[in-house]
Amino acid sequence: MTEQEAIYFGELSKKRSITANVILDDPDMGGIKNSVVEKYSDQAHFIYELLQNADDAKATYARFILEPNCLIFAHNGTRHFSVSDPSKNESANRGDINAITSIGNSNKKNGASIGKFGVGFKAVFQYTSTPHIYDPNFRFKIERFIVPILIDKDFPGRQKDETLFVFPFDHPERNSVESYKDISNKLQSLSFPLLFLNRLEKIEFKIGDMTGAYGKSVKEKISFDQTIAEQICLTKNSGKNCNEENLWLFSREDDLRYSVGFFLEADGNLKPVNMPAFCFFPTKEVTGLNFILHAPFLLTDSREGIRAGVEHNEKMVQLLAELAADSFEYLRDIGIKSNKRLIDD
Repeated sequence: MTEQEAIYFGELSKKRSITANVILDDPDMGGIKNSVVEKYSDQAHFIYELLQNADDAKATYARFILEPNCLIFAHNGTRHFSVSDPSKNESANRGDINAITSIGNSNKKNGASIGKFGVGFKAVFQYTSTPHIYDPNFRFKIERFIVPILIDKDFPGRQKDETLFVFPFDHPERNSVESYKDISNKLQSLSFPLLFLNRLEKIEFKIGDMTGAYGKSVKEKISFDQTIAEQICLTKNSGKNCNEENLWLFSREDDLRYSVGFFLEADGNLKPVNMPAFCFFPTKEVTGLNFILHAPFLLTDSREGIRAGVEHNEKMVQLLAELAADSFEYLRDIGIKSNKRLIDD
C-alpha cells in the first residue's frame, strides 16, 4: 500500500463511519441493510458472486475451505484490490474497496458485464458481520456493513499473490451450525459454475475431511465464420462421487459472449436438458427449451431474474434465437465430419 493509498483508505474509512453513524445506526433506517442483504431466495447464493469476482480478477483457480466457524475463499487473480479518492464519485474509476463498502454502487463499466463488487457481494452478510479480506496490496475487514478497517497481520496459509477472504460465522441471527449446513450444501451443488466464465478453470472445496472440485476442459474447438464451437467436458468430484458432462457449446460475441449448448449422452448422441437461462450463472427464468443458453442479460437487483421490457435483453434474445437456429446446421456438419449423425429424425 502506497502512502497515497493509505491516505485514501483512511479518508474512506472515516467517510463510511460517518454514514454508518447517521444512517445505518438509526433505528428508523434498519430496513436499508436488510433490503440489500436479503435479496436472494436462494441461500448461500453469494458463492456464485465470489466466483464472478474471482473471474473478473482474471483468476484461473479458486478454492473454498469450510470450517465450523468460518468460510475461507481464495483465488489467484492477477487484478488486486484498489482504493480511490473517496471525495470523487466516478463509478468507472471507483476503487474496489470503495465499491465493496458502498451500498447500491459498483465499479462495473458495463451494466451487463460480469460483475465487480456491488450489491452482489453484500449477500455475504447473510452469514457474517465482519468479512476479512487479505490481498497483496491491502489487508482489511469490514465492520458495520460498510466501514473498512485495516488489519495488521496477514492470514496464515495465504499463498503468495493470492487474494483471500475469511467470513466468520458471527451473524447475530444465524448460528454457525445453520451457516455451515447452508454453505456445505451449496458448495456441493453448484450448477455448472465454470461453463460460462471467461478465465476460471478449476474450483476446489474442502468441507471437513471431504474434498471436491469442479473442472472444465475443451476437447475440441472449431470455427464456423463468426461462431466458435467447443466440445467441453465439465467434471464434478465430491467425496467419492465423480460426475462428468459433455456438451457442444456454440458462442458468438456482441461486446460480450453469448452461447447455446447441447449436451451429449455417453455414446455421443444429443440429450435434452431442463435448465433455466444463464447469465454467467443460473437465473430463475425458465426457458422451456431442451438446451442451455447464456447471455450477458441485464438482471433484476436480486440477480435471479431477467429484466423485462429492456432493449438490451430483447436484443440478446434475438441473437440467441439466431445462434440456436444456426447451431443445428453446425451440429449437422460436425456429425458429418465425425461420421456420427447428431441431428436425426
